[in-house]
Amino acid sequence: MIHTRLVALVAATAAVALTMTSGAVASAAPRDSDITLVTYSKTVGFDTVDGNEAGIDHGDLFHREKAVSRTPGGAVIGVSYSQAEIVSYNVQDNVDVRRVQVQTRLPKGQVFAIGITELKRGETPEPGWTDTYAVIGGTGKYAGARGTKSLLLLPDRQTFKVTWRLSLL
Repeated sequence: MIHTRLVALVAATAAVALTMTSGAVASAAPRDSDITLVTYSKTVGFDTVDGNEAGIDHGDLFHREKAVSRTPGGAVIGVSYSQAEIVSYNVQDNVDVRRVQVQTRLPKGQVFAIGITELKRGETPEPGWTDTYAVIGGTGKYAGARGTKSLLLLPDRQTFKVTWRLSLL
């Protein structure tokens, strides 16, 4: 009897929570469900944090700060911070695997992305390098964002063309 009442109470609580959440989403300001946005991120700060081993090795970090604009060299509209950590490496192929986390502050909100990058051991990207990360969320205008963030390193070696393909939940 107590078990049945507990199950009923839990089910009722879950139904109320679901209704409240659904109501909050339904009452939110309408917005486009899919967004494609192109920005340019120019490196303004770069640092490597070495984990005590000579050279680049497992656990070492790469921190990058980038000024975000709508056009190459344009007015700065935001900032992006990334951290890449070497999580594995393949000595035979001379490749290291880096877990990358990126936080980008844009007008009216922030977007968060995560991914994996493989590069020649100890190197940074060269012009023409591309990669795509998963967008895992956001704030403000980008709340509930899911999608991808694709990067292309331009010939100046400092600027990334970033193509965002986002769905807002």
